[in-house]
Amino acid sequence: MLQTGVPNLDLILGGGIPEGDVLLVVGPAGSGKTTLVFQMAFHVASSGGKALYASTLSEPPTRLLRHLRGFSFFDESLIGQRLFLVSTYPTIKQGLERVADALIQAVKEDQATLVIIDGLMAIRDLHPDTPELRSFIYELGATLSTLGCTVLLTSSEAERPGGEPLPEFTMADGILELSRQDIGTRTVRTVRSAKMRGLPNLLGLHSMQITSHGVTVYPRIESVFQPADIGMGPERLPIGLPELDEMMRGGPLQGSVTLLAGALGTGKTLSCLHFIHEGARRGERGLIVGFRENARQLLDKARSFGLDLESAVKEGLVVIIHRPPVDLDIDQITWDIWCQVQRFSPRRLALDSIADLEAALFDQRRQRGYMVALAGSLRSRGVTALMTMEVAQAVGPELDFSDTPLAVLFENLLLYRSVEFRGELYRILSVTKMRDSDYDHSIRQYTITENGLKVLTRTETAEGVLMGIARLPAEMRVKR
Repeated sequence: MLQTGVPNLDLILGGGIPEGDVLLVVGPAGSGKTTLVFQMAFHVASSGGKALYASTLSEPPTRLLRHLRGFSFFDESLIGQRLFLVSTYPTIKQGLERVADALIQAVKEDQATLVIIDGLMAIRDLHPDTPELRSFIYELGATLSTLGCTVLLTSSEAERPGGEPLPEFTMADGILELSRQDIGTRTVRTVRSAKMRGLPNLLGLHSMQITSHGVTVYPRIESVFQPADIGMGPERLPIGLPELDEMMRGGPLQGSVTLLAGALGTGKTLSCLHFIHEGARRGERGLIVGFRENARQLLDKARSFGLDLESAVKEGLVVIIHRPPVDLDIDQITWDIWCQVQRFSPRRLALDSIADLEAALFDQRRQRGYMVALAGSLRSRGVTALMTMEVAQAVGPELDFSDTPLAVLFENLLLYRSVEFRGELYRILSVTKMRDSDYDHSIRQYTITENGLKVLTRTETAEGVLMGIARLPAEMRVKR
């Protein structure tokens, strides 16, 4: 099996490219085809193999190298030693048989294990006869396979104007489709493993990015999620707020997701910091994923409320991931979170906030499946999570999640609210849902002081307190 060297590409291909197979890489101009195949070529060359790159374009291959020097995978020392470049453009005019002979001879001389033919569209322009091109692809692939060679073909065309598939689509053992999509003012790159003979490839669209390190693929978490018969554990993980933990009968159950819903400034992020701090105090690892506040801001906030998270970070008990909520790639950030969960094995996770992830989901049809995969993946690793979400109202449609994708995400729901009563604002919270657990249904007042969030005893009975404008019960009102 040939390993591509492109992060996560082997995963969506089903393990790599079987040796001797023909893989067609198709996509429009600017989708990253040439960068991708050169990244594979340099990886094969640096791993002890040899690669042959054959350009069908009129421009010399050396010109392409100038554009590749900025990538970290580029290694000048491999050129001419383990990575060989040839131009087949002059030979194409003499016939496809001459092209095949020249390539086979070059493979034998250079002992290449990977051959890249970049630009089938140029061959088709000069030889539009379909049977001839089909014969060229088949015979070349078969001959190179006997030589132990894997072949990569690139093309910018997927079908003829009438919709008829091109011959290479039926002849190739695997098909990798690259594309670009304009979403608002953004342009996103995607990759699809459309076909891989004999391999369990991951179907569907996956995110792809090109940086100074080259191409990186970010699989959809739905495609890699393996449902497991794993429920919540019997152990409870205290949040670190004694009164709230008492209301939750000791805290959230292990492996559960708790949603902290409330308006801005009600203490949701602070509660998450208490949760991670309590875990660190107990020697448990914690992962914080923040979008609006970076690591420095979160650590400073924690310190201002008497929570020393900085020491926990230095001791390796807490890791903070920060991604500004600007042009977020949902698959990239989710993959980064999942990789950190696998690598760091946190017991606790705080995500602030789930709304930023939802905003990055351009295809709303993915929401439910995404939430199921996210929650299930965390549960499979024994992670207990707190996630925040901004809501404008305390009751009503805004908090009825039963018919939304969020319903499959969380087991517990805490409601934070500021209310006006007798000319003053009060903060209140309540536990409105705990799956498979009893809990205190009372509404509690809480305060935020220099020592953090403090939950008080039961608030004075009042009507409409969850509506945000509290009032005394009818029998206690003074009639004028």
